[in-house]
Amino acid sequence: MKQTAEKFHSERRAFIILPDAGLILGESGKPYSHREILSHCGFDVERIRFILENYPRGYFLNNTLVFYQADDSKEHLTWKLKEENYPLVKKYYPDLKNIFHISPQTQIFLGVAKGQEGDVWPTINPVDVDFFM
Repeated sequence: MKQTAEKFHSERRAFIILPDAGLILGESGKPYSHREILSHCGFDVERIRFILENYPRGYFLNNTLVFYQADDSKEHLTWKLKEENYPLVKKYYPDLKNIFHISPQTQIFLGVAKGQEGDVWPTINPVDVDFFM
């Protein structure tokens, strides 16, 4: 499925979860990357790199919820949600469920495989909709 990166970023709803701070939601319809969202929040380059590497982020699009983490300035073949962050996602999952109207038909993934620029990267590690309940 080919899309421009800007179109994909505009259509999906991005989020970042920060411990002891909460959930940051990207503005609907804006083509901002997670890095750009964090920059708009006032984080400096070093802090952004740390957040992307160590905390959950993801997006919701077409009834699909995707979680992952990785510093996108480094080469990774896959960007997976680390198991150590499952409790953090579990803490904010009820909020995500309400915001995105998660239903039994929602598909949830705990990672993406790096694809070509401009492509929607394939999702990996599917889990049940109640995985974080």
